[in-house]
Amino acid sequence: MTTLFIFLGLFFGLCLFFRVPAAFSLGIGAAGAFIYNNFPTTQMCQAIYNQLDSFSFLAIPMFILAGAIMEHGQISESLINWIKFFIGKIRGSLGLVTIIASTAFGVITGSAMATISAIGRIMGPSLERNGYSKPYIGALLASCGFLGIMIPPSIPGIMYASASGASTSDVWISTIGAGLLFAVLYCIINYIKVGRFETKEETPHLTPSNYLKAACTNTWNTLPTIIMPVIIFGGIYSGVFTPTEAGAVTCVYGLVYIVIKLFLRRSSIKASVLYQSSVAAAISTGTVCIMAAFANAAGRVITLAGVSAAMSEFVTSNIGNKFVFLALVNLIYLFAGTFLECNCAILILVPLLLPPAQALGIDTIHFGAITLVNLSVGNLTPPFAQGIFMASKVVGSSFVEIVKEIWPFLIASFFVIVVATRFPPLSLFLVK
Repeated sequence: MTTLFIFLGLFFGLCLFFRVPAAFSLGIGAAGAFIYNNFPTTQMCQAIYNQLDSFSFLAIPMFILAGAIMEHGQISESLINWIKFFIGKIRGSLGLVTIIASTAFGVITGSAMATISAIGRIMGPSLERNGYSKPYIGALLASCGFLGIMIPPSIPGIMYASASGASTSDVWISTIGAGLLFAVLYCIINYIKVGRFETKEETPHLTPSNYLKAACTNTWNTLPTIIMPVIIFGGIYSGVFTPTEAGAVTCVYGLVYIVIKLFLRRSSIKASVLYQSSVAAAISTGTVCIMAAFANAAGRVITLAGVSAAMSEFVTSNIGNKFVFLALVNLIYLFAGTFLECNCAILILVPLLLPPAQALGIDTIHFGAITLVNLSVGNLTPPFAQGIFMASKVVGSSFVEIVKEIWPFLIASFFVIVVATRFPPLSLFLVK
């Protein structure tokens, strides 16, 4: 276990006290553990290479680029207008639009921060004009942002599949039940806190034929957005292409979508959006690749030192009830999620916690759903909640003010964690 303490000491010490980027802290921690154990450093190089030399890992840059193209290509605006058309007459409809649009936008980006940024910049001003306070808007956006991780495709889902050896498509669909439960509970909270006090929006009465015509027009304008998830999921689950190939198909679709809009000149999109998307995707991909490579090196030295086997033996000898173990896992994940980026936490913790979980008979896919749900909620958990920091920048409200409004959403999130942990069919009913 000394190896583990050396790695964690170097990693957390450098990250928290010296503000070294997490990816490089991982590498330094792994190198320190290799040197302590006198393992050949060539094994560290092999671990780094093997992580990046992976067919499934190719999906990550593709989905990141596709998400960046769609984010910069104003697709979120058409998606919001489409949702608003159908539920705009309901009390608290703007809050509901924010929640539903965040859920739908997650299908496109798979990123919590991108969802908060894209939806927040469009919905924020409208919510404020209709009497929503800035702190509440920030809390709503921060809470909805990680729904992009729950609804596939998601980059953290790929990272878990890579760390555990599980099927990427199975990991993706294991979080859909939890994601929908999050959305329903957030809609209820929004109605209780704001919606029931809101004046019902007055809209012109439409005859059935005019309403149908308007619905068809709105759907036609949003059709490119709607088709995208159909292509992704239809192709994967019909066996036409793999999740990795789906990333390439999605990327090409996004490029074609932008080029057609530029050619038709029916929007304010400029050619520079391709450059902006490429730069944003390159930065994100570089960060993820460096982090994943060094995390695999850390996992290799921890395995070689026998830490995973020792933890499995300790858990099976001292914890006979798998739900007691999962309760402990939830606490570890929630604690780690408060200050570690989701992908980073997955790559560090899954190689440590998955072997004991499997020894207790816990399904790998169910454990993946628990992992993603917990670490996603970490985006909301003070004091280092990334989602709250991002929302505060988008809406112009302070971190402390948003935290005061986040508690109802946080309590609902803890409830979903309990349900996902204690009720495996929520995660496995689509998989099985």
